[in-house]
Amino acid sequence: MNSAYFKFSRILASMIDGFFMLVIFLGICAAPTIVLIKDIQSGNSLLNDILWLSFSAFGSFCVWIVYLFGTALIFRGATLGMKTQRLVYTRTNGNPMSYRSILFRETMTVLCIVFSLGFTLLFDPISLICSENGKNFYDIFFSLKVVSVNDL
Repeated sequence: MNSAYFKFSRILASMIDGFFMLVIFLGICAAPTIVLIKDIQSGNSLLNDILWLSFSAFGSFCVWIVYLFGTALIFRGATLGMKTQRLVYTRTNGNPMSYRSILFRETMTVLCIVFSLGFTLLFDPISLICSENGKNFYDIFFSLKVVSVNDL
């Protein structure tokens, strides 16, 4: 597979997964956010609203992990975005990833997104573009590579 096309496919796969994660986040956090804004405008107590929004955000992050891990299990090492681009995770040595490795990778990915306040979403495509072999931070950290299904 052409290197530029491979990198584009990886970025597009990330964007597809990111879109679903955004929809999940907005779907879970919309009601608490609306209530919080209304209470701010009316001058009502905010503590319960802030707690509800915080709990909803935490819940959406947990659902992100379930989404990424579940689709990786269903599609045998590929998220939904990767499946549409015909990509799959493998270990650097070519072996398939274990379920535990997939869960750990997806959990750490979500934690990196949360604790970086989303900045990793900006740096991920940049690192893919600048990398010679199309690897990003997560690929290097977890000793894996993403390959085309055709290359297996």
